[in-house]
Amino acid sequence: MPISDSVSKFKYSLACALAIVASVLSYSSLAFTVLIMLWPYSAVEELGPRVIVFFVGICIFILLGVFLLIGKYRVLKIYSLSACSAIIASLVYTIDIVTKQKGNLSYNGLELSAFFIVLNFILLCFFQSRHLKVSVKVIKRLKNNASSI
Repeated sequence: MPISDSVSKFKYSLACALAIVASVLSYSSLAFTVLIMLWPYSAVEELGPRVIVFFVGICIFILLGVFLLIGKYRVLKIYSLSACSAIIASLVYTIDIVTKQKGNLSYNGLELSAFFIVLNFILLCFFQSRHLKVSVKVIKRLKNNASSI
């Protein structure tokens, strides 16, 4: 196998690996917004099930990444949906803070919410990028060519 082939395979595999990491970041911001910011806890005992849900979700997104690495294109739609959901959850949190606490704004919550919105918008652009879609298609084609040999 020529070096140029392995470099191109690495380039496409790297794009998919970055998508997996980005999806975990997107899911993490969504889970944090929903489980901590939108649904506050009153006792430490309530955190146990939330942590379990958080880590199970991360495992699911990593498993989806495995499907992405074998060329399943629809995983990108799930990743995009996660980023959109995180943006919407952060917007809901921001609106909730602004409407309920007009005189006493929580700037930490607003800053974190704004950060999540910007982060997930960037990740959404990445999930919708042409390079990532081409990378998944190339990996699928390379997998099909390798199995036919």
